[in-house]
Formats: sequence, structure tokens, C-alpha cells
Amino acid sequence: MKYRILSALLRSSWAIDERFAISHGGVVAGLMNGLEASAESGDSTESLNALPYALGSGTQKKYSVYDDAPQGSIAIIPVRGPLMKDDQEDCGYFSAGMDTLASRIREADRHENISSLILYIDSPGGTVDGTQAFADTIKAASKPVVAFIDGIMASAALWIGSSADHIIAQNSTTEIGSIGVMIQFADMRAKWESEGIKFHRIMADQSSDKNKDFIDALDGDYQGIKTQQLNPLADIFISAVKSNRPAADNSVFTGKVYLAEDALQLGLIDAIGSLDDAILKASELSAASPHANSLTSHTMIKLTNLTAALGVEAIEVTDEGAYLNQQQLAVLEERLAPDAGAPAEPDTSEVDALNERIITLEAELAEARRLPGAETASVSVSSDADTSTEDINAVLSTMSIAERMAYLKSH
Repeated sequence: MKYRILSALLRSSWAIDERFAISHGGVVAGLMNGLEASAESGDSTESLNALPYALGSGTQKKYSVYDDAPQGSIAIIPVRGPLMKDDQEDCGYFSAGMDTLASRIREADRHENISSLILYIDSPGGTVDGTQAFADTIKAASKPVVAFIDGIMASAALWIGSSADHIIAQNSTTEIGSIGVMIQFADMRAKWESEGIKFHRIMADQSSDKNKDFIDALDGDYQGIKTQQLNPLADIFISAVKSNRPAADNSVFTGKVYLAEDALQLGLIDAIGSLDDAILKASELSAASPHANSLTSHTMIKLTNLTAALGVEAIEVTDEGAYLNQQQLAVLEERLAPDAGAPAEPDTSEVDALNERIITLEAELAEARRLPGAETASVSVSSDADTSTEDINAVLSTMSIAERMAYLKSH
């Protein structure tokens, strides 16, 4: 028996379309009874969430390796089937978990040959665990992301798809919705007790609330699980979709599933069209919003200026960003400190004193000229040599203010 997948199936809270959950009840029952699920003959290597690929810009040619794709290509990332946080290989096929899918988003977003991304969605939803982190990765992408729905985008898949910049449903029969949270478990006690198995539950005196909600649910009281688990998770789910789709009608948050035409009217999607339409939209968004990962000349200039300011030849750059060491941080902080690098205030005291001296001399000269019969009126000026008033007057009259200051300072 595959305990890992069975444990995940039974213990998790699910945001999934109930029709899918019920139709696959037999698979879960089989696993619980020790049966091995297997793929169809010849499908043992089938991947439910196929590997991503790139579409060459303007060529529609597929590239399995981003390095081989031309610049401006679009990454196609399949998001198919029931979604779980971790990868699953226990049901006869490989299914990429949401952590792996998020890594694929980040890889495409970082690659210089990729200009935009398309999520190719056909999923009824999945576990709550892992959904928010996956959705946050999509929202954090620096390049445009378009969600293309081929079949169904329900519950957790809708939370994920609504995080894209634009949503296109393939046709009028495409299903969108099921915004809600559920938990389902099987009570096997009656079967086991019929076989002579007796259950005993013993709690520590300090642990009266240990597993209380689950125990109450086994006895038919579901209020604790709803109040403590499902309702808070549903609030987070609804809040996320409202943030992603602010134009969505409030009626869509009850868990109902809609066909594409109704989903369009209610604001859950942006358009109905083909994959070609999604590719065109991704290209348009990319052209309108150059992504941050493109090293434009402007970005390079900024880096050049920063290295010059720090007095270094280069700054460490990785896929996650640029980093400064402690010494570089210290230099940067010193240069960003208040008043750092600001020119010192000039000392104007000497200039003010010289200006006052000029004003005084000019006043004395003017007074001397007004004296009756005064032909050689003199002004007392401290100097190493005797200088007449007329000489001073003649010299000063031809000078600018700055020249006068220099002259008076030297005499």
C-alpha cells in the first residue's frame, strides 16, 4: 500500500470540485484495501502534468529546453489533474506537485529567452496545502502570465489561475468556479469493530482539546471542524480571489461551478478563445510591460554607477538577485548617511569684514569730497605704505567688488 499518498489523501483539507472527489472514491478505497493503482497498458511513464516547453516567437515551434528557444519565446506550463503539494508517482503516473510547478514558473520567469508564460490549466483543484504558495509564485513573476483553461479550472486551480494577469477559457463548455473548501474522511470503525477490533482513546489530563474537532466529527458534530478549519481557510481563499479578480460578482463565492459564458459575465475570466488567442495576449502583455529580468541598457547603467560609487569592479549577481558584502554595505551606508558628501558651508566672515571696510572707505571718500576747498582730502587707511585718497579713489573706481576685496586685503 502507498502510505504516503494515502496519508495525504485522508488528512488534507481540499479545495476541489466534489464531482471529481466522489468519482475517485473507488481509487481511495482501493488504496485503503491494499490495491495498487496502475496506468493503462503502455502508459507507465505517462506524466499527468506534462513537462513545460517554449513556443518560439512567431514560429509556433516547440522547444523542450529554454536555452534552445529564441529570445521572446513563450513558456507553456501545464497544470493538469488533481493538485497536491508534493510530486506523486503512486497512481500509475507521475503528477508534478505544486512545489514543482512553482519551480517551473520561477525557472521560466528567470530565463532570458522567455518573454511571457501561459498556464495550460485543466484541473478540478487539489489540496489547500501548497495552493497559496503556488499562487503567490505566479503573482510574483516579473513577466506576464496568462491562464488558458482547457476543460476545467475549479477550486484550488481557480485560486491558482486567478493569480495570472489574464484568463482565457477555451470554449463555452469550459467550467470555472467551485470556490470553496471541503474535508472528507471515511469512518472505518464499524467495519473494523465487526471484525473484533476494539478502539480505545486515552487523553492526558492536560489534553482535553486534543483532536476534539475530529473526534466530534466522528460522532456527527461537524461544527468544530467548520469553525476552526474550513471557514478560516474559505475566508482566505475568497479573499485571495477577490484580490486577484476585483470585478468578480459576490455571488461566485458560494462554491458554484459556471460555464464559460456565465463566468465571463460574472468576472471570473477575461475572454473565451483558443490557445492562439492566449499566445497573442501573452505577446501583447509582454510588449506592453517589459519584464524586470531583461537587462536593458538602463539597468546596466545603474549597475555601473553603483559599482563606481562603491569603488569596486563588480557586484555579485545570482539568479536570485544582486548582493553586497559587509564592506560594500558599510561604504554604501556611509555615503547615504545624512549630510554625507554634502559640501561644507563656506566661511563668509572674512568676506563680510572686507565688505564692511569697503563701505566705510567709500563713505569717508564721499565725505571728503563734500568738504569746502578740500583739494587733497585724505583718508586714514592702515597700510605698510602711505597712500593718498586720490590714489585709493582712482584704484577702487576701476575695480569690481571681488577685486576691491583682494586689493584691500593686500594693502
